[in-house]
Amino acid sequence: MDSDMPHPDPTANAYPMSSVRSDRSREFEIYWRGLPRDGLIPHRRDVKPARVASLLRDIVMLEARLGENPSLRIRLVGSSIQERIQNDITGRDYLDFRPAEYRADTLDAARRMISQPCGLWQVMAMHYERGFAQNFELTAFPLLGDDSDVALIFGLMNPAGGLVRARPSNGNPIVADAATTYEFIDIGADIPAQPL
Repeated sequence: MDSDMPHPDPTANAYPMSSVRSDRSREFEIYWRGLPRDGLIPHRRDVKPARVASLLRDIVMLEARLGENPSLRIRLVGSSIQERIQNDITGRDYLDFRPAEYRADTLDAARRMISQPCGLWQVMAMHYERGFAQNFELTAFPLLGDDSDVALIFGLMNPAGGLVRARPSNGNPIVADAATTYEFIDIGADIPAQPL
């Protein structure tokens, strides 16, 4: 290889975010950016679901406890997501629905979103207990909660195209597979180093 030629960045995403993000993902980001705030992160109390009615059925909210016993407790699940899962997962730990080998990366992404405030966009497969699977586009941003030790992650789970071979859920209502592509979204504090 010619030494004068630019070398490809091995950490660069093969799928540029700007070319594949859906209009719904961008609409969700616009809504989040429009929330009132004192700093970079808006507060949960300022989220008014009626103002994002077109997306409400695909909204999720996680309670991120990232201390000694970390968890990502599911606090809100949109009705469209519930219909697809055919099970109420509110109150469950999202980490329980991730394959064990991806849980540390999931927590790392949550920590990055909160410690260096940023958004996250990714495409991942969701496998259902009934033997069905589909791709999802996740767009997520941090929120402040009433407890300063517990941040919230507010997201949109938008169904995406593509064929997915279902994998066993091992008794769980869903299995959230590895991201096939992802990007952090700059909200004013730059973005964390990649990859996860």
